[in-house]
Amino acid sequence: MTIESLQSVFTEPVSIAGSGRLAMLIPLTLSVSIVYKTMRCERLAQVPLASLVLCLMILAVMGLIGVTLLLVFRLLA
Repeated sequence: MTIESLQSVFTEPVSIAGSGRLAMLIPLTLSVSIVYKTMRCERLAQVPLASLVLCLMILAVMGLIGVTLLLVFRLLA
């Protein structure tokens, strides 16, 4: 590998298609929930479980919002 090929990783966007876009929500919500729960929990031992629960709640609500918007779109279209 050359330096130019390594630099292109940072300068050229990587295209993510299909279900890969949806799968990228999981690390995004997990990282946000870890940071949030690290600041909010009083004991460090509570952080892993609390952040996992928060991540699942965020994903579930985002899924419900998506299904609701899809149903509204289908009804109005």
